[in-house]
Amino acid sequence: MFKNIAGALIMALLSGPVLGADYVVYVHGIVCSFCAKGVTKNISKLSFIDQSKYNKGVKVEIEDQKVTIAVLPDQNLNIDVLYKAIVSGGYDPVGIFTIDEDGELSEYEP
Repeated sequence: MFKNIAGALIMALLSGPVLGADYVVYVHGIVCSFCAKGVTKNISKLSFIDQSKYNKGVKVEIEDQKVTIAVLPDQNLNIDVLYKAIVSGGYDPVGIFTIDEDGELSEYEP
């Protein structure tokens, strides 16, 4: 009986939703480490960001002007709030993509 319960619990955990989600936002205007720090600071404050990943939930790649964010497992991405946080720092978000399990980018469709 114990094996059946343990097996059922393991199957439930493995078949449950994927924990969290990562998104990539292309942002014009990020040209230096100071820019990256400002973007990270603004985005990491958002309530849906998973601060346990990357640098407080944000990874900025200056050379590609690409920002990867991690969203908490129980939260939805709020694009309006995310874009406002980016624009408030003086930057221009130009596109957002999801990352699949193979690391491939797909255009985000809410």
